[in-house]
Amino acid sequence: MPHFATFCLDREKDIVIDLDREGGRLRYTLRTPNHSTGNLITNLAAITGHPLTKDESGLKVMTGTIPCHIDGENRRIYMFRLGQTKVANIYDDGRIERRASIPAIAKTLMSQTTDYNLSYYQTLVKTFIPAECKFRTDLHTHMNGNLPPDILIALGIFHRIRYPLYYVKKLGLDLTEAMRGELSERRAEAEKRFRGGDLKGKYLTRRIDDNTFIDFSELILGNLENAAENISKIRNSLAVMKDGQAVFADLEKVYIYRYVFARGVPMDGVSDAFTERFAPEEAALFAKVPDSDVASALAQMALDSENESFKGFKLYENALLWIARNYAGCGVSYAEISDTNLAKRAAAPALLERIHAAMPAITKETGVTLRFLAALRRIPLLIGPDQNEKKSHLAENLAVLKGVAGDPYVAGSDIVGEEANDIRELSGEIAEITKIAADHPSFVLRIHAGENDALTENVANAVLAVKESLAPGQAFPRMRIGHGLYTPNLKSKKGAALIKLLKDNGVALEFQLTSNVRLNNLSHLDRHPLPEYLSCGISCVQGTDGGALYGTNSIDEELSLERMVGLSQSELMKMKAAEDRIYDASMLSFSEKMTAFKAAFNASGAASVADFYGEKIGSEDAELLSGASAAPQLPASEALAAYVRPLPQGKLPVIVLGGSFNSDRHKTRMKASGKAFIDALLGAADPEKVFFVIGHRASAYEKYLAQEAKGRFEVFSFVPSLVTPREAQKLAALEIGVRISKEPVGMGLYKSFYYEIFKRRPSGVIALDANASGMNVIQDARNSRFKSSIFLYEGSADLKGKAKTLSGYVRTFKGGEDAAAVAAALNG
Repeated sequence: MPHFATFCLDREKDIVIDLDREGGRLRYTLRTPNHSTGNLITNLAAITGHPLTKDESGLKVMTGTIPCHIDGENRRIYMFRLGQTKVANIYDDGRIERRASIPAIAKTLMSQTTDYNLSYYQTLVKTFIPAECKFRTDLHTHMNGNLPPDILIALGIFHRIRYPLYYVKKLGLDLTEAMRGELSERRAEAEKRFRGGDLKGKYLTRRIDDNTFIDFSELILGNLENAAENISKIRNSLAVMKDGQAVFADLEKVYIYRYVFARGVPMDGVSDAFTERFAPEEAALFAKVPDSDVASALAQMALDSENESFKGFKLYENALLWIARNYAGCGVSYAEISDTNLAKRAAAPALLERIHAAMPAITKETGVTLRFLAALRRIPLLIGPDQNEKKSHLAENLAVLKGVAGDPYVAGSDIVGEEANDIRELSGEIAEITKIAADHPSFVLRIHAGENDALTENVANAVLAVKESLAPGQAFPRMRIGHGLYTPNLKSKKGAALIKLLKDNGVALEFQLTSNVRLNNLSHLDRHPLPEYLSCGISCVQGTDGGALYGTNSIDEELSLERMVGLSQSELMKMKAAEDRIYDASMLSFSEKMTAFKAAFNASGAASVADFYGEKIGSEDAELLSGASAAPQLPASEALAAYVRPLPQGKLPVIVLGGSFNSDRHKTRMKASGKAFIDALLGAADPEKVFFVIGHRASAYEKYLAQEAKGRFEVFSFVPSLVTPREAQKLAALEIGVRISKEPVGMGLYKSFYYEIFKRRPSGVIALDANASGMNVIQDARNSRFKSSIFLYEGSADLKGKAKTLSGYVRTFKGGEDAAAVAAALNG
């Protein structure tokens, strides 16, 4: 039958519906092309009561006929339903009105289990929000996560960015013979530049491939026969993984793929200005791009290049324009975007000049005001044994922040990055930011805290760090906590103290539901603390966390709060009231700061905004306060040098979690059933076939296993690059092998398990206790392309809950009676 149209049930184009028409009949085929396990479509079919079939390639699909109706104006309308929900109205002229969608949260949880347990009501969501409680801000988002992949691809084409050969290879993109020949010649030239250096083997290959480029517009427009498949592969690289929950390390990889576009550099000889970029015959190819969203964006970019307001825009300005357009499309009129470049001396002055030049026209067209939070990264601030170097680096960030804090487009600051450290370690930096806020009363001080369950005191300690830094008579600044998901039990004494601390100081909490789920920080939506915060009178608002990364936007997030968390309309109205207070204050701040900036700029005699801020930043000299005292740390490569050795080959590595990966809410306390399991496991496992891997603390079950296995099994500990003397002594006393991670803190060790084990070989995981970092080890094992046998202890409530979300991929055990079966699976 002739193809009629295609549409999708999700924002990432993972649930695709192809429509074919023959005569008066309209048939559909629903497929999930980016999900290899088949879990997504299988669970969707089960929850909607729809049978599955297979297409000619053997892939699972859902098919059927869509009934036709005649409305009161004698128009033919095809009403497409799944289960009892109308998904779309389809008209004879090709128009499609989508009436329901599948949120990214539901899609993720359906993808990673064979036993999906969210309700039908939570899965197929009608896209309607009462007007009176519709949110109009995005107060928690990130610069390079805002734009959907299709817009990034269109920007890459239109601005003719250079695209590295490394990604061409990594994604398996199809090229023409001419392209392959041209890239081969360019690679040979790049190889000459790097030959004879220190890099060897795969590291040299990567460097050469990273510096061999193809014109991205040529990759797509000059290769239209392969464009559909290439665009699909590139699109998938610009969002977090599809077939299950990701971990923070996966997010870091996605950002690297996004930087190629978000920070794109034009090919040599190509101007980055809008004008004269494409000849008319080249621009005519825009309409032939085999993706309607990419083609539509390119057509609009061509129109923009003729618009007097936009024709001078380069890639960065054009990205801001499309960020604002996307916000306008979902009813958001104000956003605050975290950007680390605004805390860098080399980048901030030029960026602010470009923002000042572009934003008036952008706001005039879209009605959207974009402002920024100058962001400091929490993990790079801590790494490296040279503390003076660390302080020098931070002093520069803080000096830049002091210099730009008065700019109208700078709303405040942010502390970002994976929450792998106690926030008190940054108390000196927080004190300096609090000083800055004293000079700028509207300055927003936002800290990422409470995103995972490892450091539940971070939310309270972040607020206390600000409170303790206030100068005499200084009002508490406008503070917001990004995430605030994990804290002490709000009904406990500590929880009550936290509620009082937040209320007394007017601290607002920002919630990003989809990113919490997709980054493996939240699997059980019924445990979300938001309703309790609202009932206690805490100001709570919504963000997207860079929604395009997670297949969501402001509307989908609000619908998810209603459907997934179960917020009532009155609770949404409380959030709307909190948002309105922040919005009104922020817009007033913007107006007042713009007036002050214009006066200061005119008085300065500076030739440009960049010169103005270059001089201001150069005159600043931030002095760091001393942070909270921490245990002294030693380079692990020195303290444990005698125990470092490679992992054995020819044996199965079995990671045991139970001591190193407990949260600050509790220490792992061994149970008799857990010890009995280890005893029985060591008796049944084969030391010729398996060896064990533990974490860096060598405590509880991990220490017990290492002691009991001594002389029979090889045992290795993965340790961070910096360890305390006590940790080093405990490991040395066990006399086990050591592998040293590049990560400076224990919370980041899961990344080394991935790179040294899951990425390279089959494995086993036995979890007796685990916090967020341990859950990431489990998730990485499940996501591994090599088989990993995963066993979770029923004696841990958290692990038992995790097992439900990974049904079909993990097994549970109770005690020693289950050890023989576990050992048999590990022995092979």
